[in-house]
Amino acid sequence: MKRHRILVVEDDPPTLASIRDLFRRAGFEVDTATTGRDALGLLLDGELPSAVVLDSRMPVMGGEELVSIIRGYSRLAHLPVLVLTACDTAPAFARSVEAVMRKPFRAEDLIASVETLLTSRSPQSAP
Repeated sequence: MKRHRILVVEDDPPTLASIRDLFRRAGFEVDTATTGRDALGLLLDGELPSAVVLDSRMPVMGGEELVSIIRGYSRLAHLPVLVLTACDTAPAFARSVEAVMRKPFRAEDLIASVETLLTSRSPQSAP
């Protein structure tokens, strides 16, 4: 069975490493980016991930702008996106994503949320 690939986009290096390691231990292949711009480059030029997990606030290109671009490209629009936020309220662009999770989060909750996104996706929407 093919392992799912996750793209994790987080500007804080320790948090990025922690999330990357968490997904790897759970059996996922993981690509990482520290800015929305870098993530967009991976999405346009690399192998498409099964899902994107991204921080809502990042330098260079934030989560809202990245999600807007993802939803605008037919090749990317089907990708499930989970946004991580340190804010008490969901970001304004929450309607454009499949899930929002508040930081700090429990590791098992993050994995379970992504697994739910992947299993709830219809086969017709897969690339």
